[in-house]
Amino acid sequence: MALKVKCSVDASKFAKKYSQLLSDDKTMLACHNLLFKMETPYVPFDTGVLSQSVEVTPNYVMYKQPYAHYMYEGIVYGPNIPIMENGVVVGFFSRPGIKKTSTGRYINYDKSHHPLATHHWDQAMLRTEGEAFRQGIGKILERRAKTL
Repeated sequence: MALKVKCSVDASKFAKKYSQLLSDDKTMLACHNLLFKMETPYVPFDTGVLSQSVEVTPNYVMYKQPYAHYMYEGIVYGPNIPIMENGVVVGFFSRPGIKKTSTGRYINYDKSHHPLATHHWDQAMLRTEGEAFRQGIGKILERRAKTL
């Protein structure tokens, strides 16, 4: 003889809990901290200033250097003026107030500190570690759901 069990679930309770989780600052801060931790190996690292000057909040992860957007896009913008030391180019700068435009060339990232460094580093991390990231978010949501 087979035993049949009928179960009904009020999905609105789950929706309410899910909504609470997504609007909870502690939950979202934990999620953004995980994102920052997992994407760091993909962030370009020359002197470390870009990957170390980051603001992580419940709403976003923001790289605070003025050049962060250019590094994220991965395209060289100019005009660029070379910085010379002893006849060797050691860097570039752009004059303030001069509109910068794409040169069409891609940035060649130094990979000595962060071998995975690339443009659109969050997307690169998700392509290679997306499942681990999703599992991490799931664990955060499970933990936080118990506290709400």
